[in-house]
Amino acid sequence: MDINEFWEIIELGKDSEEPEDNLRINLEKLTPEEIVSFKTHFDYFFDRAYTWNLWGAAYIIGGGCSDDGFIDFRYGLISQGRVVYSNAIENPESLAELGEDLEIENELYGYVADEVYEEKTGKEISISAVPDNEDSMGEEWDFDDEEENIKRFPKLMALYW
Repeated sequence: MDINEFWEIIELGKDSEEPEDNLRINLEKLTPEEIVSFKTHFDYFFDRAYTWNLWGAAYIIGGGCSDDGFIDFRYGLISQGRVVYSNAIENPESLAELGEDLEIENELYGYVADEVYEEKTGKEISISAVPDNEDSMGEEWDFDDEEENIKRFPKLMALYW
């Protein structure tokens, strides 16, 4: 499975109320090898979204964002599809374009590939570890610093703060 095929599967369910259900239906059509490939791509994009800027945006949107909350945010960000994901990676402020009722967090979305693989094979999915992104997270700041947040994300602050 290449990156375009990965995003095609994501796109199939991105507009539903329960994108994890649509993802499950589409992954159930795949072979175990294809699910492993999907999960490898998923983990890559999940890790790539581990930046201070995105965490800051998630903090503003959610009125706070713990470690676990940021995991769920990144799962949900992937579920929004390639364009929203790519725009948010480039500029988290782009999330303001999605409106003030934005709810991105989706814990369940992150587990679907693992569950479908295990149901098909009776085994846990095993993939190579994704490289750690900690060195490329960007500049950390205090997410409670309103002035700094306004400077970094004026649109998000206007919508959510």
